[in-house]
Amino acid sequence: MRNSICVTTACLLLGATAPLAGRTAQGDRYLAEGRAYAARKQWDAALASYRLALAQDPAEMLYQMAAEKAVFEAADAHISLGQQARAQGHAADALAEFDRAHALAPALAAASQELAATLEMMRRNDRLTPLERRKHEQEEERDRILPVPELQAGTNGAITLTMVNQSAKVLFETVGKYAGMNVLFDPEYQPGKNLSLTLDSVTPTQALDHLALLSKSFWKALSQNTVFVTNDNANKRRDYEEQVTRVFYLSNVNTPQEMQEIINAVRSMADLQRVMQYTTQYAIIARGEADKIALAAALIADLDKPRSEVVVDILVLEASQVFSRKITAALASAGLNVPVSFSPRASIQTPTTTSTSTTSTTTTSTTSSTTASTIPLSSLGHLSSADFSISLPGALLQAVMSDAGTRVLQAPQLRAVDSIKATVKIGDRQPTATGSYSSGAGTATVSALVNTQFTYIDVGVNVDITPRVHDNGDVSMHVELEISSVNGHVTLGGIDEPIIGQRKVVHDIRMRAGEVSLLAGLVNLQETKSTTGIPGLSGIPLLRRLFTGESVDRNRSELMIAIVPHIVRGPVATPANLRGIDTGTAGTVKLNLAPKTPER
Repeated sequence: MRNSICVTTACLLLGATAPLAGRTAQGDRYLAEGRAYAARKQWDAALASYRLALAQDPAEMLYQMAAEKAVFEAADAHISLGQQARAQGHAADALAEFDRAHALAPALAAASQELAATLEMMRRNDRLTPLERRKHEQEEERDRILPVPELQAGTNGAITLTMVNQSAKVLFETVGKYAGMNVLFDPEYQPGKNLSLTLDSVTPTQALDHLALLSKSFWKALSQNTVFVTNDNANKRRDYEEQVTRVFYLSNVNTPQEMQEIINAVRSMADLQRVMQYTTQYAIIARGEADKIALAAALIADLDKPRSEVVVDILVLEASQVFSRKITAALASAGLNVPVSFSPRASIQTPTTTSTSTTSTTTTSTTSSTTASTIPLSSLGHLSSADFSISLPGALLQAVMSDAGTRVLQAPQLRAVDSIKATVKIGDRQPTATGSYSSGAGTATVSALVNTQFTYIDVGVNVDITPRVHDNGDVSMHVELEISSVNGHVTLGGIDEPIIGQRKVVHDIRMRAGEVSLLAGLVNLQETKSTTGIPGLSGIPLLRRLFTGESVDRNRSELMIAIVPHIVRGPVATPANLRGIDTGTAGTVKLNLAPKTPER
């Protein structure tokens, strides 16, 4: 009976801690089978196995989660197969795949959308879905957008012409007839006084420019063989000058600040009012006159260049040497310290009586004892050398020498972009207290650590370099190099604070690529010599060694920091970037284009 009770109790205790078994062995086998199919991306077979596992135990959460995931994955796989089949022109196969996906996951919106799009495509007998068709039409519409008309006159030769005392309209019409182009005039055009014109071997565009300059007129191309002429003033240019919108994609800009600097330069130099940035794509959108947009394109091409890069080798060599020597061959190398002990003889010592009472009222005992350093005054005349003793020093022979050297070499390599600070930190971060706050008056005493604010200091090798690469192969660098270490600890206000030894170099330097520059070469030499012995005897020339001891300590530490820059990518400036271009007058931005080179 007792055994059965123990067994029952043990079973209850185990049942309280062990998880309850809610799965079946057959269901676990189906689950493992489904996972094997899932690993091979066979989601239909995996879903079938998971459903068999669910049939064994419908309430098992693990089976339910696996089946739900397999439903989504299987539907997504059928959608992908349907999209591939539709792209290849097999609309019926695509429709079947989308139908399977919709049957597996009716709540999946993508399946129903693809199914409806495919049905509409089949109804219209089109290989593109409605959305794809609309995108295709929009692309075609964008492709039909024409740029600013560019004049292409009918004549292939140069114009040579001389006209005297003719109106501006007659001159424009004559040049148009020679060039094989139509000339239209603004109804409000005022030609002004008559002019004389001589042209010798000029292109039609140059002839129109020369005539516009003489007559203070403004012309623009309406098509490849038609031009429009009006008076040149701010109002007419605003009314008739074509506006161009263009998107410039920057490929070498890394920060929004750089892009904003380019926008400011383009807006100022090209006199553009509508310029904005699109940071997500690192793009610039500009709208303005054709010549201003062309000038902006030239400026952006010159400014959007990859920055120069350098690799800087930093060599930090720290060497220390500690030398110690001790030589002692003496009777009293540390001086003479001989105590004299007073030990009087028993015959002159003073007896001392001590009374001790017992529990009995009738008995009293007396005990006599003597103190070694106590004598009666009457015995002072009986003192002799026998009542005193000293300890003579022993002889010592010691010769010890130690010589230890340490070399620490760190050689980090840092790659930096032109004018951007690069940082490398090698070491640890040490906490240190930077401030504290009061918990208020009348409160209980709180530990100093609770009310203290801490910050972390980088200890080790810390390097900050901002390089600037010049076109002649020189590299200018602003260097901040710090080498620090924890030399000890000190307790301040109940807090253990580190003592940080610091060696720091901050300076600007310009050097050739590959040149070695020594930033710091610090040598610290400390030599200590100490002598101990007996005064007087330690000054005897020959016997002094018997009564003295010598110790020599020599500490030498040397720190050397060197940097070597290497140019990875230098500044690029082509002849096209360096040449000046004609941008018109102070009031009008106008570019002159050279004739196109005939295609071969």
